Amino acid sequence: MKLLIFLLVLFSLLGCEDKFDNRVTDELRWLLIADPEEDFEKSIADGDLRFVGVIGMSRTVPYFDEKCVTEEKVRFIQISDMVNSYEQEKLQAIAPIYAENFNLYMLKHWNAHGIKRCDS
Repeated sequence: MKLLIFLLVLFSLLGCEDKFDNRVTDELRWLLIADPEEDFEKSIADGDLRFVGVIGMSRTVPYFDEKCVTEEKVRFIQISDMVNSYEQEKLQAIAPIYAENFNLYMLKHWNAHGIKRCDS
């Protein structure tokens, strides 16, 4: 009986993990066709001057001082701590490369317009 309960719990957890994997993969699929330069230009046109970071088990924001990260200055691409498929791993590998390229354009814009990354 205990074995049956254990197996039921295990299979239900595995099903949840698969749904989470699919959700993360679906949410990152836009990276396959993303263009950091075009996205930067659209952000500027929309008045969005935030950098892009990647967050999972840890967070990283290329070209941005970690101690200055706020929601007003950085938006994050959420990745998963556990990779369960090749597709998900591929998309998660693209995320930091996208952020680095996007942020290079944003850094140049901030520098050209005298915008400070930290208030201190």
